[in-house]
Amino acid sequence: MAKGRSRREMLLILGFGLAAAVWLWSLWGTDDPPAGTTAGRSAQAKKELVIAKAPLVHIELLDKAVVRYEAGGRDLFKYSVRPPSWAQVKKMRADAAAAAKAQREADSRARLEELQRQKAEEERRLYLAAHPPPPQPPPPPAISFRFLGFVGPPTGRIAAFEENDTTFVATKGEIVKKEFRIDEIKYESVVISYVNPQFKGQVRELPLTRGK
Repeated sequence: MAKGRSRREMLLILGFGLAAAVWLWSLWGTDDPPAGTTAGRSAQAKKELVIAKAPLVHIELLDKAVVRYEAGGRDLFKYSVRPPSWAQVKKMRADAAAAAKAQREADSRARLEELQRQKAEEERRLYLAAHPPPPQPPPPPAISFRFLGFVGPPTGRIAAFEENDTTFVATKGEIVKKEFRIDEIKYESVVISYVNPQFKGQVRELPLTRGK
């Protein structure tokens, strides 16, 4: 005699049957809709696109959005300086070595020239100490008066002079101030020599004084 089914088995059988019914219903409900219904929906969508409102574009804001290029600005694509190549490194080392060598040679020449200069100065000092030069003769006395002009003919001119608001006159060959001799009276100057024989042969031409 067959054994009767339990309550649990009956519930499982009913659950499987309900799941099978739902699955079959979903298959039958996904059939393609009629062609007329699809065409109607497509036409309605196109109509809505045509009558849709066009977006508003603000032309005056387009220029403000442009980023101006600045030549001195930061380059976003330049992350670091490219290291020098091996050839450039060799050239820089050679240039540095040549510059250092040239500097050493220049320093050596400068030291040698300084030593030679010091040696020449020492030799000159020793020579002057052993052979002192003769003393320089004293300068002739300074002329402290001014030539104001002359009067008279060319063969008998009389020159006028002034010193400390005092005026005096002299002719050719006359001695003035005990130290000076009037050798020649010209139109705009006077040739003066010295009485002291120590200054023999030395003359001075005193120009004409114009105004005060």
